[in-house]
Amino acid sequence: MKTLTRKIARTAITLILVLLAFVAIFRAWVYYTESPWTRDARFSADVVAIAPDVSGLIERVDVRDNQLIKKDQVLFTIDQPRYQKAVEEAEADVAYYNALASEKRREAGRRNQLGIQAMSREEIDQANNVLQTVLHQLAKAEATRDLAKLDLERTVIRAPADGWVTNLNVYSGEFITRGSTAVALVKQNSFYIQAYMEETKLEGVRPGYRAEITPLGSNKVLKGTVDSMAAGVTNASSSNDANGMATVDSNLEWVRLAQRVPVRIRLDQQQANLWPAGTTATVVITGARDRDIQQMTFFQKLALRLREFG
Repeated sequence: MKTLTRKIARTAITLILVLLAFVAIFRAWVYYTESPWTRDARFSADVVAIAPDVSGLIERVDVRDNQLIKKDQVLFTIDQPRYQKAVEEAEADVAYYNALASEKRREAGRRNQLGIQAMSREEIDQANNVLQTVLHQLAKAEATRDLAKLDLERTVIRAPADGWVTNLNVYSGEFITRGSTAVALVKQNSFYIQAYMEETKLEGVRPGYRAEITPLGSNKVLKGTVDSMAAGVTNASSSNDANGMATVDSNLEWVRLAQRVPVRIRLDQQQANLWPAGTTATVVITGARDRDIQQMTFFQKLALRLREFG
């Protein structure tokens, strides 16, 4: 009798353990397939493409690639002597037209004072018109001078913000054209996560929800908050032909791939340049409260293990 009782107890315990394991695996699988998470996430940052506003030979480069720099720090300098000469030429034109305007102003003043009793109306009007023409030429010369000074000022390329210089591909003695990108600046303290969530999981994503970010190849978990969700994505299955008619790609009814939607996540703490912009991460949207995170920790860990093997 005792032996039978032991067998029944062992069988019951085994069944209970199997049932509990099944429930745990089932809930982990549900979390894995239905909870809002993605492995398709990227560290991103605000990047400024720095291009000169003037053309010329590069005199010197004052920074090195991947250097952390401060706002207004000099990056490189372009052919200043040429633009300095342009300023001097423009200032000479301004001085010339200033002198000419003074002369024509005195002449017009004399003729207006003498009046039509000493000369014809035509001569008086002609003097006034010449004065106005010279004043317009002076204004144009002053604008040209100001533009030359602006060009001279912009021969010194400065950093628009604090950040890291990256992909520096300019060298002293090289000729650079106006508008050509010379270097990229990754702004400091501007890092965020761009997570591409499947459309089937968007119900669990709302602005203000908490998120856990695990960089690829790291066990460190970063915290963040959902900032916003893209309002739309491109429809790759539809386009217009040459006649303006809609062109829709054929689709297999039994194969439907979920569209991915960009979700922007704000990091609680900036991680400097530890994970550069463009590197990969796994994102799990855990909910709006820290209590939700604690309740779901076991299933999150189990789901992450499944993802590692899957």
